Amino acid sequence: MKRYLQLIFLLLLVSCISVNAQTITLKGKIVEDVPEAYPIPNATITISNTKLIYSANKNGEFSISIPEKNKVDSLVVTSLGYKAKTISIAILLKNQFNTVKLKSAYMQLDDIVVNAKKAQKIYIGSEKKSSFGKYCPFPELQHAFYIPNNNNTTGIIRSLRFFIRECENGVIDAPFRVRLYGKADMREFPGAELIQDAIIARAQKNNEWLSVDLSQYNVEVPYDGFFAVLEILPLQYYSTETTSTETTYDGNKITVMHYAAPAIGYEKLEEGAVARSWRRYGINKWEKVEQYNYMMGANITSD
Repeated sequence: MKRYLQLIFLLLLVSCISVNAQTITLKGKIVEDVPEAYPIPNATITISNTKLIYSANKNGEFSISIPEKNKVDSLVVTSLGYKAKTISIAILLKNQFNTVKLKSAYMQLDDIVVNAKKAQKIYIGSEKKSSFGKYCPFPELQHAFYIPNNNNTTGIIRSLRFFIRECENGVIDAPFRVRLYGKADMREFPGAELIQDAIIARAQKNNEWLSVDLSQYNVEVPYDGFFAVLEILPLQYYSTETTSTETTYDGNKITVMHYAAPAIGYEKLEEGAVARSWRRYGINKWEKVEQYNYMMGANITSD
């Protein structure tokens, strides 16, 4: 009899463990909330009220198994440069495959709209309509252009402008990050970052200016100027499917990998012009560019 009771207890225990171990599977794809529905690679997926964390693949696809008890919770999807989205798991379970759309965290401007009657719109930076050349960069490379405040202007930085060109084997609407730096004390190179959010932008046309709206941040124009910065994202954000063999200056053959990153236009330094461009890879030291200036600028609303 005792052995019989032990057997019943063991069966009940196994049954409880089996119930607790039951899972449900959620499948889908994470894309940008635009007509082209670009996939968003490596987005982070979490379950509300838990410590469960998952990740989409490089194509934005995911297939995750979660405990059945969490079907009353929500799925939270986040990615650099996009607004987070929360979706009820109960809703997702109604479909075998779900498409999750994330909205970009930046806005593109064609013109600056100023509501204050006495406010003035001021543009500082390059004004050319075509570039002398283009710089096709490496992943995680930052291009910085110094915008001085020679007239002691006070006001708000409303937007930054970039002259975007297409690299070989690239696509014009590849993403890049926009940064805004102050000037380092008593130095020429970029200093503290003025906006902490990750602002991701995409150009729509080749060989044209792109304006990125910063008005929501209300950043005041620093008295000693500031730096507009275009940063190329990590490699996983770009296609690396094509390679070519090229010859170096010393005659060696090397294999070059091509990826779909945007290029920044630049203008050649005229005689007497001041070099105001800098670049750095990752968190390395800033290096001054002496031969040309990046084509960048800023729209300011002056008091």
